[in-house]
Amino acid sequence: VGIPHQVVGHPVMFDVVFTADPVHNYRHILAHDASLLLRFNALMREHGILKGDHKFYISLAHDEADIAQTVAAIASSADVMAVEL
Repeated sequence: VGIPHQVVGHPVMFDVVFTADPVHNYRHILAHDASLLLRFNALMREHGILKGDHKFYISLAHDEADIAQTVAAIASSADVMAVEL
């Protein structure tokens, strides 16, 4: 939706970092847009996904419906943020 970001981490433990710059280490993560991350996390909670300040954690306890709900929440949250910017 045109919001500069990077997805970093591993498939079962990852996060969205709001920056247009490549993320290679922890210092790069510190340079992200913290206000966008806070808004994203709040929108995710509004969509029923409890996401802490950092990282998504996926486990065997999550089924396909949980993953689908999370993907839909990410898309909806990004759409809202795009309109707000």
